[in-house]
Amino acid sequence: MMSPSPRFFTATMAKLYADQGYLRKAVQIYRYLLQQEPEREDLHRDLAALEEKIRQQPHPSTKELGLMMRDWADLVRKQQALKRKE
Repeated sequence: MMSPSPRFFTATMAKLYADQGYLRKAVQIYRYLLQQEPEREDLHRDLAALEEKIRQQPHPSTKELGLMMRDWADLVRKQQALKRKE
């Protein structure tokens, strides 16, 4: 499973990730959205709430670790594909 492209990131997607326990992925999306629209107070508020929630956790959840591993595997595959093109 590949991670969604930033061009598909939305506040709704970030909220869904957060609701499902993927807090760090939601933070990533909110940060991207804020780069595009820094004036959005709702995004700032939601990002701050998630960052506080993450600070209160001792470490990533099992769900988040699984997502991180999938992202890492995707990056490894992309790197290997680039090496084959050289």
